[in-house]
Amino acid sequence: MKSRYFIVLLFLSTLLVPVTGSAQDVGKNFKVFLGYSNLQAEGLQDTNTAPGIFDTDFFRDRTTLHGANASITGTYKGIGITGDVSFNRNTRDSEFTGGHVIDNTDITYFMGGPSFGYAGMNRVEPFARILAGGAYTSRDVSATLNLTPISGGTTTTTTSFKTSSTSFAMGVGGGLDVRLGDGPVRLRVIQIDYTPIFFRDKSIDVLGASGTIQPFTLEGQRADNVRFAFGIVF
Repeated sequence: MKSRYFIVLLFLSTLLVPVTGSAQDVGKNFKVFLGYSNLQAEGLQDTNTAPGIFDTDFFRDRTTLHGANASITGTYKGIGITGDVSFNRNTRDSEFTGGHVIDNTDITYFMGGPSFGYAGMNRVEPFARILAGGAYTSRDVSATLNLTPISGGTTTTTTSFKTSSTSFAMGVGGGLDVRLGDGPVRLRVIQIDYTPIFFRDKSIDVLGASGTIQPFTLEGQRADNVRFAFGIVF
């Protein structure tokens, strides 16, 4: 997977070369964003249940995944190209009698596309972009059970499974940057992207009622995810 991410970043960087070649200075025509990412993912196994805090269908039907977001944007006269990568994870660690279960869900976006913003060195700079690419989704579940044999002592056994898929994804949104001082550094106070994932049909084997393995097809669905982020722009 590391090699895949490297190839994606290299590809996005080559898209920016024609744009950044005419850049006059960093922070005006070439921007790098690094920040915290909060992904509200639809359809995962652990939804938010926080009555009185986010008592709406939006947050109640989605799972919070924390992570990081990075992007590179090259612009010319307010029109540019953005390459965007983010990684988010949700971890559940639950105990049961004699053991515990660790359940990790990861979602990695790698997208690129046109962006639009104010040209120049304004104090407050809104922006918008339309992105397309892919999303790598994986779930890794590990269960540890402590057994006590008749002969005494303790024996620990661990079982696990992992499933993953790469699907088409989009990103439509924007945000607001505020310049800090007279230099090129900005604070991205808010960034919001609607980031749906279009899952493909997937065939899996399940254990039937008769005890035999039977094929089963998961029909492709759309996960209407929303990603929030804030951080520093250089």
